[in-house]
Amino acid sequence: MLSDVDQKTYEYGMLRALGFKKGHLMTLISLQSFLFSIPGVCCGLVVAVILNMIFRFLIYFLASNSLSFWVTSLAVIVGVVFGIVMPLIAIVLPIQAALGKNLRNSLDLNHRQNNEKTVTS
Repeated sequence: MLSDVDQKTYEYGMLRALGFKKGHLMTLISLQSFLFSIPGVCCGLVVAVILNMIFRFLIYFLASNSLSFWVTSLAVIVGVVFGIVMPLIAIVLPIQAALGKNLRNSLDLNHRQNNEKTVTS
């Protein structure tokens, strides 16, 4: 999301020039964050359940224990909350940077290219 917001500063400036309000752009960016995070959370939960079953089977087989192989509900809740809240927290500063520029600077491609920092060796 950080690079997505940074790369789309021109696009957001163009949408603002067409009449979008900043609040609507923030809603758009937040929805994009959800579209990135929800598939990630689902895939992460599937991988967590599979790895949990494998490792618990190995541990329980070696320890001769007979507890459940399933992931606890608390672990699922914590994973889902972090998977949704952390991307929202991570995009606050880039959103402020992208929308904090005035409209002229957002649309000035030449000015943006001249301000890029390069490292040469």
